[in-house]
Amino acid sequence: MTARVGILGGGQLGMMLAASLFKLGADVSLYDPDPRSPARHRFASVTTAAWTDRAALARFFAEVDVVTYEFENVDVSVIAEVAGHRVFRPGLSVLTTTQDRLAEKRLCRERGLPHARFEAASSPDELREVGRAFGFPFIVKTARGGYDGKGQARVVDEASLERATAELFADGAARRSLILEELVPFSLEASCIVARDAAGRAEVFPIFENHHEHHVLDWTLVPARLPEPVAETIREIALEAARGMDVVGLLTTELFVAPSAATTGGRVVGEHAVFVNEFAPRPHNSGHVTRTATTLSQFDALARILCDLPLTTPRLVNDGAFVMGNLLGDLWLDRGAARLAFDAWARHPEVLDVMLYGKHEARAGRKMGHFVAHAASPSRAIDAVAAFRRDLSRPVG
Repeated sequence: MTARVGILGGGQLGMMLAASLFKLGADVSLYDPDPRSPARHRFASVTTAAWTDRAALARFFAEVDVVTYEFENVDVSVIAEVAGHRVFRPGLSVLTTTQDRLAEKRLCRERGLPHARFEAASSPDELREVGRAFGFPFIVKTARGGYDGKGQARVVDEASLERATAELFADGAARRSLILEELVPFSLEASCIVARDAAGRAEVFPIFENHHEHHVLDWTLVPARLPEPVAETIREIALEAARGMDVVGLLTTELFVAPSAATTGGRVVGEHAVFVNEFAPRPHNSGHVTRTATTLSQFDALARILCDLPLTTPRLVNDGAFVMGNLLGDLWLDRGAARLAFDAWARHPEVLDVMLYGKHEARAGRKMGHFVAHAASPSRAIDAVAAFRRDLSRPVG
């Protein structure tokens, strides 16, 4: 069993993973540049230094045997330079692919994974030229960086093409790697987490149904409301991706489900077609529901892989529907108070778990915590999430 584990990142994902590792008796160290990161105030072994600080990174790596990461936006070249013989799970090659949307789509094309039509552009003039040839409407995104809707724009005509060009090159950069993607008229967004160990054994979590508001995940429902043939196809695609990238750790595949008659390029299952949207080689926001809903959480699964312990199949703990609701900083701002009205929990017995991340400042769209509700049906569970949120943010006084 591996006893010394390093986590790059000290946010909520790193904290929840650390808690799972502690249960297995592992020694855990975290690295995060933010002196006010949630982990900094909760764990003893946290290095606070820049991602480009080679000396600090080298000292951090010297203390651990295996390393993982809680997000993709780290400089792989710097990490690889100073990591030495440390084992990365998932590997740095996986990170290199998944931190670049163009690389992801090209991998899908090479591996025969279903995906929307796409093209690349790298300058204002090229974006205009490629965009007109590609055809409206489309989504343009920065190939690297960006999350929760940042660094992307919807383009439907010449006017919105000009606005997108101005926004994406507002900093005066002459070149920037961009990807143009055909708009998929999806009816449902899904995600599927695969846990795969060093021997190639893989376990697949139940499929999650995700709902976003303003490009930020609002709630996740499990099990997803999908016909079983579609769910099975999603599992197959997620497994193909994890095996194709030789992932040792977690891989979350985000997908669109669309009407097959209205789309091309998807994997067709009867009246539905499935498309890969993006990959995340780490614990995922949608997977927070597994801490309550399944026999093995995504964090426990990754902890076992990091410690070379066997996986078990994650199953739902009981019937009905589980819904995870995000708690965004907007709730605190709307209430005009430092704390939410958590006395509301007494009036919502369907809410099984609440977790706050300990972030120092509430901001609009910032993920401050989450909670999980359970009910007999999906609609009741979704309604329970909305009702609890309303009660939490009721006005002061």
